[in-house]
Amino acid sequence: MVVSAACRMIRCAARRCPRRGRRLVLAVDPPTEVAARVRTIVDRLRLAGAEAAWTNPAQLHLTLHFLGDEVDDADLHRICVALDEAAAAVPTFPLGFGGLGVFPDLRRPRVVWLGVREGAAELTRLHEALQERLEPMGFRPEARGFRPHVTLGRLRDRGPAADTLAAAIASADVVTAGGMRVQKVVLYESRLAKAGPEHDRLHAAPLAGR
Repeated sequence: MVVSAACRMIRCAARRCPRRGRRLVLAVDPPTEVAARVRTIVDRLRLAGAEAAWTNPAQLHLTLHFLGDEVDDADLHRICVALDEAAAAVPTFPLGFGGLGVFPDLRRPRVVWLGVREGAAELTRLHEALQERLEPMGFRPEARGFRPHVTLGRLRDRGPAADTLAAAIASADVVTAGGMRVQKVVLYESRLAKAGPEHDRLHAAPLAGR
């Protein structure tokens, strides 16, 4: 397999300055049109007054795999190659966003999310193709299983405002946020900040037919 220039750069950088503690995720990037609609949705959710860390639409992504908080630089190149191989085996496909929900449930809302209306099966196949290559490297799947979604916010308390927000989500009409064609998967380094997670792109792998 031909190794991308980005993969080679990451390998060289890791050798020059090795370190532990990278928080890495593999994700799909929604386009700016979806981000704009998400901004409108989040602005409406804010009206409930719940204390929450809302996602910055500029940092919006749909996580395919969370690789951990302490990933060693020595694994970066292998992750890149695995990502390239998995992406090259999956054709591009349409993805549509819509529907709101919370984890773990409406009685104990902690995470507010935007769901997937179209392309969930194809997204799951992409997730599985990645997992097939990552698991032999020691990256285990999450116990809760893969549930495709975009995180909109994380609640900081369980006061009355959180109940108001949960009730608003439960009674909301069908919410749609547009769509896209998935053409690549991105490896991000995620940093937890007070205003919410920030993400630096390390590598992008095109899907088949891109």
